[in-house]
Amino acid sequence: MRILHILDAAGVACIYSKFQQKNGHESKVIWNKDVGDKYGIYDYYKDYIINVSYADFTERCLREGETADVIHVHGFIDILFKLHKKFHKSKKIILHYHGTDIRGLNRQGLPHRSRLSDTVIRLKRLYRKKIGHSKAQKLADAVCVSTPDLLPLVRNGIHIPIPIDTDHFKPDNNSSVELKEAFTMNSEVTNIQWALDYCKKNGINLNIEVFDRTKNPIMYKDIPDFIRGYKTYVDIRYVNDTVIENLSSTALQALASGLRVLDYKLQFRQGLPPEHNAVNVVSQLSGIYKDLNLL
Repeated sequence: MRILHILDAAGVACIYSKFQQKNGHESKVIWNKDVGDKYGIYDYYKDYIINVSYADFTERCLREGETADVIHVHGFIDILFKLHKKFHKSKKIILHYHGTDIRGLNRQGLPHRSRLSDTVIRLKRLYRKKIGHSKAQKLADAVCVSTPDLLPLVRNGIHIPIPIDTDHFKPDNNSSVELKEAFTMNSEVTNIQWALDYCKKNGINLNIEVFDRTKNPIMYKDIPDFIRGYKTYVDIRYVNDTVIENLSSTALQALASGLRVLDYKLQFRQGLPPEHNAVNVVSQLSGIYKDLNLL
């Protein structure tokens, strides 16, 4: 079966493609190379990528779609309309939402958020209002979401857990390095000071280092070694004036790498939940494709 992924979110489509190829399918990700690769994700997964310029992106998606059995669109609903116009019902199209694709992001006034990020957020709001997610979802053969909190925002959604590449993220049982106590990640969307205050108010006395990935990006290939320098990852995210209840990608990567994770309930977790192992996630996707009479 030929599977075409269009765009990506934090390497999710790349991991799908890698493990789908392991299962004997032809699977590739079309990526807009003009977006850049701040964290080196698309360099790391370059064997699964079709790099295309912005100017050629739409045409290439339509051309590659001609020989695809399933077209898996990650968040980019504009291309979904163009795919549907060309192929109508002759192709199976999956629409997959990740985080702010459908959730959006309120103006929280976070001091570390850049002007560029604020512009992108405003454009996402305008884009959703102008195009209309409701119409896009009706055109898709299946609608998937990456986290459970997105299910109420979509029509007949299917939750597909975030996949973790366990070839890349795994414990280092031979390391003799003295481990630091705990860390958390600052990002463009999270109010990190709220999270730290929340821990302190609830008697969490960990020495938590805050790593600001917005200012000091860690390359994807180096993340496992960085993570394994700590004992605990603190995964408390305050977004849109709400505590996000699912585990973040970094938390799942930490669990796969042998760390414990402090979650939003202030409970410690250990071990990667099996539903996030990429092998199992891709198996779930195969079930969806089967339901669409593709397998």
